[in-house]
Amino acid sequence: MFFNFRLYFKVMGLVLMDKPTPKRLAVHLTLLFLIALWAAFNAVFLLLDYVLTPLFQKTEIKQPVFIVGNARSGTTFFHRLLCGDEERFTYFRMWELLFPSVIQKKFIRGSFGLFEKCFPKTFQSLVKWEAGLFPELSKQHPIGINKPEEDELILLMSFSSAMVNIFFPYTEQLTEIALFEQQPEHLRKRILGFYRTCVQRQLYLHGGNRSLVSKNPAFVAKMGDLSKEFPDAKFIYLVRNPFETIPSLLKLLTSMWEGLGIDINHAEKAVRQLVVGSIHDYYYALETMDQLPADRFSIVQYNDLVSDPKTTVEEVYKKLQLEISPEFADKLSAERKRQKRYHSENAYSLEEFGVDPEWLAKELGPFMERFGLNPEDAPKDETKEML
Repeated sequence: MFFNFRLYFKVMGLVLMDKPTPKRLAVHLTLLFLIALWAAFNAVFLLLDYVLTPLFQKTEIKQPVFIVGNARSGTTFFHRLLCGDEERFTYFRMWELLFPSVIQKKFIRGSFGLFEKCFPKTFQSLVKWEAGLFPELSKQHPIGINKPEEDELILLMSFSSAMVNIFFPYTEQLTEIALFEQQPEHLRKRILGFYRTCVQRQLYLHGGNRSLVSKNPAFVAKMGDLSKEFPDAKFIYLVRNPFETIPSLLKLLTSMWEGLGIDINHAEKAVRQLVVGSIHDYYYALETMDQLPADRFSIVQYNDLVSDPKTTVEEVYKKLQLEISPEFADKLSAERKRQKRYHSENAYSLEEFGVDPEWLAKELGPFMERFGLNPEDAPKDETKEML
């Protein structure tokens, strides 16, 4: 297992030397301890996999599909649509990311199956209790221990994830986390090599003839390296008006930072860096896709996805030369009916976070023009969204 010790101790130094408040110091040191403990615990079982289930290393990874796009672009919704194509795809659930070893997954799956069989009522009560644990967070990002989740979480375990900047917003000192392609080549290969072994384990247990479908906004910065690590991988890129996605992301993260005890000065610096990083990701994704063969990527407009998910998925499958099974077609038809009843509102604006809309419009001018987007099209008072 790979663990980025250099970055880990760099972050620890920033935490200790920054004159933090007692609350923030306690939160950050606890997080650092828990991540290290989590990594050490899993490292034991990941090593045991090579002894007890060595055949996972021979598992082929065929045509993985990576759903990418700047955060809040509808990647979660599109991912969960494709997870319904059970004949073609497998995916990581939250608990499988927390415990990535083959041995761990077999033990946990068996234990929960036995518990459900022996105590069905208690099991269902626990499921309902777990579903209501994070009501506020679930409004902005649906979360659940048995739901599909971003496998970027695996890289947090190795302390190599862009999520580090979320929990430890020293963004000015940690720019290398967001700009993955600017990290040394040997480090990028080690990180994606570790990720590959985790994907192999997942496919070894659930794959058969299926492929991985993965969703990660943070993978935008890794698209170039992923296209080389997985030469037959396909990418689905979600496009949504940046004047909606950026304030939506800032709203989510500033709420999290407030809970972590991050002071306003750190939050303001992190906001500026996140906006700059978002702009970089928009253009980097376009540059990467322009270098890929046409059958290896598909671009999805958020408004098309929300208005007609069935047709949107059908067009993506056609572009990527994939077939839709009758069973999956039925699920998409049901989703089309459900989506017409969907309604969600969140209010936020760029000015709320000190971002000048005119400056952002200038910075993103070529991107906005390419997709026919306008700042004026973003709702002023509310945003109806499927995340």
